[in-house]
Amino acid sequence: MSTEATADQTAEYVPEKVKKAEKKLEENPYDLDAWSILIREAQGGGWLSNRTIIYNQPIDKARKTYERLVAQFPSSGRFWKLFIEAEVNIFFFISQKDMFAWVCHFSFGSQTV
Repeated sequence: MSTEATADQTAEYVPEKVKKAEKKLEENPYDLDAWSILIREAQGGGWLSNRTIIYNQPIDKARKTYERLVAQFPSSGRFWKLFIEAEVNIFFFISQKDMFAWVCHFSFGSQTV
């Protein structure tokens, strides 16, 4: 089995609990237990640093989950807050990663010249 095939299988993996939650939402789009499972999956992972989350799923997929959530519950301040917090965490994660690359480039790159 090649590395590419393994990566494709990993990318396509959807936990059984998420599949069940999606099925529940097809039957009842207001099922808060099902939404709770999807939110936890979107939040994913653990903490990289004090405020940055590592996500179990791709950022775009997590964003789509939050977009669906606030579309279903547009007047829920709690769900909008979760969505905004996720976006802020994504922004800080990307910013920190870019800053680290910039510092490494100029710190180590200037020594080799």
